[in-house]
Amino acid sequence: MKYITLAAIIALCITACRKDDQNFKLKTITINAYTKKDLPLQRIYVRIVDAADTQRIIGISAAYPSNLPLPVTLGVTSAMKQALYKNTCRVLLYGDSTGLLSSQKMNMDNYKIIFPLEMDVKNEDMDITLSGSWD
Repeated sequence: MKYITLAAIIALCITACRKDDQNFKLKTITINAYTKKDLPLQRIYVRIVDAADTQRIIGISAAYPSNLPLPVTLGVTSAMKQALYKNTCRVLLYGDSTGLLSSQKMNMDNYKIIFPLEMDVKNEDMDITLSGSWD
C-alpha cells in the first residue's frame, strides 16, 4: 500500500512540474477588495491583457455593482487559452464610468505553483484572485 501511495505522489509531482508547455484556461475572477476612493456608483470589472501587447485581451470578467459587498466571484467571458508561464499578463480593474481604477503586472516567475487553480494578484489598490484549470 505504501508503494502505491509513493508511486502516485511521484507521478503527481512529475506531471505537475511540466506545466510550462500547457495552456491555462481562465475560468473565474474573484475581486477580494479594492480602494473605492470616493467613486460614483458604477459597475466594476476585471480585464486581463497581455503585458507586451495590451490590445490582446485574454479575458474579461462580468460586471459587478460597486455598492455591493466583496468578495465576489465573477465568470470570465471571451476567455482564451494562454501559456501563462511563457507570457507576462497585466490585470486591470475597470469601472464602467470612471475607466481604469488599478493595474498590476502578473509575472508568472513569481509563482511556484504545483496545482495552479488560484493565483493572487495584489497591490495597494486591489486584491484579485484568478482561477482556472490546465488544459
